[in-house]
Amino acid sequence: MNPHPPLAAERIPPERLHQANVQGLERAASLAGGSLLIGKGLRRGGLGGGLQVILGGLALVRGLSGRCALKAAMQPSPLEQQLIEDTHWRSAKALARSITINRPREELYRYWRDFNNLPTFMTFLEHIEVLPGARVRWVARLPMGKTLEWTTHLTEDLPGERLAWESEANAPIRNLGRVTFRDAPDEQGTEIQALIAYEPPAGRVGHALAGLLDQLPAFKTAQDLRRLKQLMETGEIATSRMTRDARVETLQPVPPTAEQGIH
Repeated sequence: MNPHPPLAAERIPPERLHQANVQGLERAASLAGGSLLIGKGLRRGGLGGGLQVILGGLALVRGLSGRCALKAAMQPSPLEQQLIEDTHWRSAKALARSITINRPREELYRYWRDFNNLPTFMTFLEHIEVLPGARVRWVARLPMGKTLEWTTHLTEDLPGERLAWESEANAPIRNLGRVTFRDAPDEQGTEIQALIAYEPPAGRVGHALAGLLDQLPAFKTAQDLRRLKQLMETGEIATSRMTRDARVETLQPVPPTAEQGIH
């Protein structure tokens, strides 16, 4: 297994949604099926006929353009495909982002390395418990007041550079996380790259459902990193009363620069 595949900025790069992904017989079938449905709908009339015209029009556009956004959303990104090959999961859902924070690399590593700090900026977490043996028990919030628990163990810990963890065998959903810390250009602080990935529970259908979960704010990795940036640079998060833990009391507020932000 390659422990460090390159991080991708997006699960589905925007340009990928505009690439042709319907070709050959599938494209011809969309054209023929769409034309047939439109013809039937026009002859039938009424509400049912109108629905047939709409479905036929969508199929016709799919065939003419050679693009299908739904099909693209159900296919793994290059990063997810690499994770599937590395982990031997049935499928993979990956959220990867990077951000520049105007704090020294070592301080940011230390803050993240104390997993007790993660709930201060990861809003989907309800509780973290650090266990002996470099293990961590995670409790995540789910809709309807439900929670999901699992335990991970560290797979890599390079002080000031990189952290990696993965779930234990009895986890309800297999998952992993990786964070790298690099000096930003021109002494502008530290660039953090974060990856959270998991195996959707129901193959490709689960992959599509997981894509819907991406739209929930609680699952926005980018927003979590923005909260971390606020916390580390100003000592507080604008939308929360939570303040930085006393363990990083050596940090002092530093005004962010205009060039820094989510990538």
